[in-house]
Amino acid sequence: MRRYTYEKRRNVTLIEVVICMSIIIIISTLCFFNGDNKNYVLNSFTKQLCSDIRYVRKCNMMGDLKTYIYYKEEKNYISYILRSNSKDIKEVQLPKGASLAGLSKISFKQDGTPISKGSTIKVYNGIIKKEITIVPVSGRVLLKEGRYEA
Repeated sequence: MRRYTYEKRRNVTLIEVVICMSIIIIISTLCFFNGDNKNYVLNSFTKQLCSDIRYVRKCNMMGDLKTYIYYKEEKNYISYILRSNSKDIKEVQLPKGASLAGLSKISFKQDGTPISKGSTIKVYNGIIKKEITIVPVSGRVLLKEGRYEA
């Protein structure tokens, strides 16, 4: 005689799986460290400056030689200003506690090479350091981030 034993199995519904996964995701997002906000702000500022320098280069190559970037220092903050046709188009403030070193005016010739000999613009905030390099021969704008450092 064979005896058949039946185990009581409970089928898991899709709703239960979704609820369980959402609880796990919520708990895991609360456990992770949000990261350094200063690093994010400095990264976004540096990428914005790099993008605006590329915009100035493109405008200068298209024949608009009155477009350039210059720095402005006030008591409480440092900013850069994008200027075109004697009008300030955009002003972007440097994050608090950060410093900026490099060219005081950024503009290019019509062939895309920089008017100055090319330079490195350094944006730093204590430990965090970002560099934007304007290549002298080609005028390319390169952003050096932490992954290239030894």
